[in-house]
Amino acid sequence: MKRALLVFVLLPFAMTACDDTPQKAKPAEDDGGGMRGASGTPSGGSGDVAISGASEGTIADRYEKALKMIKEKDWDGARDQLQEAYRRSDSADVKKEIQGHLAMVEQGILAQPTVTGPDIFAFSAKVMEKHVSMRGKLLQGGPVAKVTYYFWLESGAKVQCRFPTLSLEDKKLILGLADGAQVLVRGTVKPPWGSNPNPYLELNYFKLEKRAPEPAKPEAPLKGL
Repeated sequence: MKRALLVFVLLPFAMTACDDTPQKAKPAEDDGGGMRGASGTPSGGSGDVAISGASEGTIADRYEKALKMIKEKDWDGARDQLQEAYRRSDSADVKKEIQGHLAMVEQGILAQPTVTGPDIFAFSAKVMEKHVSMRGKLLQGGPVAKVTYYFWLESGAKVQCRFPTLSLEDKKLILGLADGAQVLVRGTVKPPWGSNPNPYLELNYFKLEKRAPEPAKPEAPLKGL
């Protein structure tokens, strides 16, 4: 009976998601970065798989919210709702269904236009506290007030990117990258804070597109010289 109710709830979501599927973005070279976000790939959960949607925070309730957000092209909000539903579910079938919807929503995120560093600095009043996507070269930074870390994104101008809410897997990936890696990021533009005098980006999405080239090895000296 539960399974029948689950199918009944998910069916309209799947049908609507198909209608709203954005044009697939050109795939970038995947060198181990994958598509990740603020919660990474969660596991476990509370076991709350209620389908009635009567109480706030149930899986069904989050599906309903995600469906509305997809219709409004709010890919970031829909992704947050689906990731939380995934985290809470203990059902393999439900998780598989959510993963399919997450893949579709991430295509919506990847299809968003990107902005550059000069765009953010010139139009900071318009983009402040809004989600933007950026693509560029990663340059390692350092700690921020012993709370989080940052890196610089070279995209016409250097923009500071902080990532306190990204998954542990993403944080390890970022900190292990060499300068010059090509990355795609998405986050909220925040006002200057700390030693950085310019607006910065607080990330909720990170994708490694291409690792930096390996440094050239020094040539071995010729024998006899």
